[in-house]
Amino acid sequence: MKYYIFFLITLFISNCINGTHERPNIVLIIGDDHGWPYYGFMGNQIVQTPVLDELARTGTVFVNGQVTSSICRPSLRTLLTGLYPIQFDNYLDSMKSNYLLINNFANEQEQNLALINYEHQIIRDFYTLPEMLKKNHYKSFEGGKFWEGTYEMAGFDDGMSRRFGKELYQDYHILLALAGGDGLEFARKTQQPVYDFISSNKENPFFIWYVPMLPHTPFNPPEDLLAIYRNLNISESAKVYYAMCTWFDRCMGEFIEYLKNIGEYDNTLFIYVNDNGWEQEPSIDYTGSLEFSTLGGPRGKKSLYDFGFRTPIIFNYGKEIEAGKRINSLVSTIDVFTTILDYAGIPKPSYLIGKSIKNVIDGNTKFVRKNIIGYLKNTRIEGDPWSDGGVGYTYRSDKWHYQWIPSSYESKLFNIQKDYFCDNDLSFNNNELVSKFRKKITNWNINIIKREINTGVSG
Repeated sequence: MKYYIFFLITLFISNCINGTHERPNIVLIIGDDHGWPYYGFMGNQIVQTPVLDELARTGTVFVNGQVTSSICRPSLRTLLTGLYPIQFDNYLDSMKSNYLLINNFANEQEQNLALINYEHQIIRDFYTLPEMLKKNHYKSFEGGKFWEGTYEMAGFDDGMSRRFGKELYQDYHILLALAGGDGLEFARKTQQPVYDFISSNKENPFFIWYVPMLPHTPFNPPEDLLAIYRNLNISESAKVYYAMCTWFDRCMGEFIEYLKNIGEYDNTLFIYVNDNGWEQEPSIDYTGSLEFSTLGGPRGKKSLYDFGFRTPIIFNYGKEIEAGKRINSLVSTIDVFTTILDYAGIPKPSYLIGKSIKNVIDGNTKFVRKNIIGYLKNTRIEGDPWSDGGVGYTYRSDKWHYQWIPSSYESKLFNIQKDYFCDNDLSFNNNELVSKFRKKITNWNINIIKREINTGVSG
């Protein structure tokens, strides 16, 4: 008997030291420009998303999730660092100022390129999710949309974004180079690199950053998927966008099938979320509009409308998570970061604001955010969307969606329960509510600015 007890103790110590994993593998799946209404599991009768529908059916769905910003780069930074975009921006702006003070540039073009390169590697200064997961022996892989230099700069063990700087700009438009470069081929062209990573990593649990540039432009879906929608009585832009959503779904299905074939599916926690929203209703055609076809209609990404911020959030971990549960409570993607740490058995660092929702998923408690405040550094101007419309904020409660641009005094209020398209501005008849929400945004802003993030800086 004593030898058996000794064996169990030895096995436990070995697991702790070597990382042989009883913890779940974690796959963070991020839809790129996937609007919240365009899934079967969210009630859509046209868009075919059978793989996501099955993840939702066999998992728990937060149907009123909110991203921290309605555009990809700051939104992804939240999922990578656990920080609000305004925290990241404040630090980055400060460091850029210091960088300009100690460097001399021949001209404005040289300076701007240097600042772009500097920002592209600033993630080195932050304590990222893959770095935190290493505490519990996780190995990590980056695939797809990224924005933060090479995978190594963000603490991943492997990945597809491998190049940085001028060499990358020679092969890609600068925005595509910054957004991930070679990594943007993930799923659109191949998923083999992630399969190779998993097959070579047998001893440790893995974390996968699964972020294909889908259904994001360019809209070039496979012909067999476009054929699903071609003869439907919907607009041309809807046909193409919905086919892109189905393409993303099919890529996920291929990846999940791989995990099932190698016996890792049952021990994998899947989390699904969007980076930002998109608007493409079936009767509306955005063909020919550069603004609406690249930003998702007038209420889509880079806007302050709820369509830009809302996302479903799925948690699926086999029998460990209740199937078929739908939770209406507000939850922010800043909470996704800390929830991942909770599932991985890693204590949350004190500087992080997000709250783990694992106990809510487990049914042990009710977690209700009374409100969520969103932030957008460069708000879109309708008709000139790539100009800077100023810093904008949103205040979202169960009933209300309020949006505010302080510099231009623009202010709109919508009853989101009755008007989820945000067609009817109620701000003129609700001065007290507007004042209340502005005060809450102002206080939130002050508190965020005061909050130290130095403990999160890894450099």
